[in-house]
Amino acid sequence: MIWTLAEQINPRLSRELAKELDIPRIISQILVNREVTTAKDMKTFFYPTLDDLLDPMELPGMEKAVKRVISALAHNEKIVIFGDYDVDGITATALVYLVLTRFGADVEWYLPDRVEEGYGLSKGGIDDAVGKGVTLLISVDCGITGVDEVEYATSKGIDCVITDHHEPAERLPNAVALVDPKLGAEDSPSRELAGVGVAFKLAEAIFNELGEDKGALFEHLDLVGLGTVADIVPLTGENRILAKFGLRQLESTKKPGLKSLLQVTSLWGTELFSWNIVFVLAPRLNAVGRIGSASSAFKLLTTNDSFYAAQMARLLDEENKKRKKLDEQIFEKAVELVEKTVDLDNDKAIVIESGDWHVGVIGIVASRLVEKYHRPAVLISTAEGEGQGSARTISSFHLLDAIKESSEHLEKFGGHKYAAGLCIKPDKIEDFRREFLRVANERLTEEDLVPQLKIDAKIDASEIDMQLLDWLKLFSPYGPKNMRPIFCITNAELLEPARIVGKNHLRFRIRAGGKALDAIAFGFGEMKYALDNAIEPINLAFVVESNDYYGYPQLQLRIKDIFIGDLHF
Repeated sequence: MIWTLAEQINPRLSRELAKELDIPRIISQILVNREVTTAKDMKTFFYPTLDDLLDPMELPGMEKAVKRVISALAHNEKIVIFGDYDVDGITATALVYLVLTRFGADVEWYLPDRVEEGYGLSKGGIDDAVGKGVTLLISVDCGITGVDEVEYATSKGIDCVITDHHEPAERLPNAVALVDPKLGAEDSPSRELAGVGVAFKLAEAIFNELGEDKGALFEHLDLVGLGTVADIVPLTGENRILAKFGLRQLESTKKPGLKSLLQVTSLWGTELFSWNIVFVLAPRLNAVGRIGSASSAFKLLTTNDSFYAAQMARLLDEENKKRKKLDEQIFEKAVELVEKTVDLDNDKAIVIESGDWHVGVIGIVASRLVEKYHRPAVLISTAEGEGQGSARTISSFHLLDAIKESSEHLEKFGGHKYAAGLCIKPDKIEDFRREFLRVANERLTEEDLVPQLKIDAKIDASEIDMQLLDWLKLFSPYGPKNMRPIFCITNAELLEPARIVGKNHLRFRIRAGGKALDAIAFGFGEMKYALDNAIEPINLAFVVESNDYYGYPQLQLRIKDIFIGDLHF
């Protein structure tokens, strides 16, 4: 792993802001590096409010969308909300459903089957809406590439309001309204909203137009925060505000389903963080959509029946256990296939396929392959006769652009820089593989394939105290483009031999600059001998946290990496 130290951008400005706001210089510098460059922006970063959210009418197409939805409410039209089967799509569907129901709408909902229909609007879903007498379809977290499907819906007498956050194709659907921040300016503060964030903006605009108290809307921030964090969008700007207040709302949620899910996972009554969503809650909500029907997750989020909610929460927990087992089996087979068929010395990407893989978990497996081999990975399942693929990538490779360049071999595709999905005929897989590898080999360097650890700042041990930790806590919720700050200490001294604790973890104590600090290194057990017997300098990369093991908070370094030797940035 290569350590890279962030350049100190405009250190003079950083010093001035630190003095003006009376904050640690190192905190100010990290924020300046992250493009938070005014006193006002720093105050908003540390202490955001819901008033800092932008006017929803600034989103492209919002005025037309609100006008059409309110008309449907006024004329008691039958409405269907068409969502997606991941957490972002499910929470967005639940949000709009609950909002429209509050206003007395005659509303249905539809979540496509991952295996039978795949991602996005489907003719089957539209036919279902026609059979129910629907005259207005509102898409959430999908639809911006559904040109043919919108045309089909229109031919059946259904108006379409599309709300999405994915990249549009060259040709746009001929809908009544297209609400997608990607249709706006490149530098728009709302550009990276999740699908549920766009849905929230629509709901907020409706509340504003009807002159309703938005307190009733803010009760649903638990859904917005859940979907936003789960979709791994950048946690900056509006996303960060929605995630921050969403997590707080989730801690005291009044929704029986969310409360039951928190109880099943032993999180009820605790302070919630973004990792609780990413690694605990989201996988359970996703599991039913991956190997079953996403409708179970939707019902959990919208039910008012506490007994039913408890049953559904247990069901989701059991489904997640099945998903994890399936995930592990497919990952093992995928690794075996990579080792046998992929030229890892020359190919800078992985494209593999199998007829034995469940399409619902190949996205997770693709992510694990990227983590293991540090290169883009595309997994294609031909289990249902047609090829359905999921792709994931590393930060230096724009996945959607690469897939677009290889798209002549695809039936359908969509996504963004870091994740994408595709449909392909089995006899075209080899052609796609060849073209995708060509693009990857041209655009990636050997250095791109080496994992990098980005260090925010070198720090003196004397600077690490509880006051620093309090400022660092204000950075949360952590996520893409707002990751937990990583520091490094050079020339540390090991005070006593490291101890192996738990499952191959190291606990040790160091001294640097005359100050002693405790450290924990998860999964670093194999480094005990090297650390204990180090002659060369010990360098540590870490995040600062508190350990309450003894019943009161103590400073602790959670180690991200250990480098023994002379460190040169």
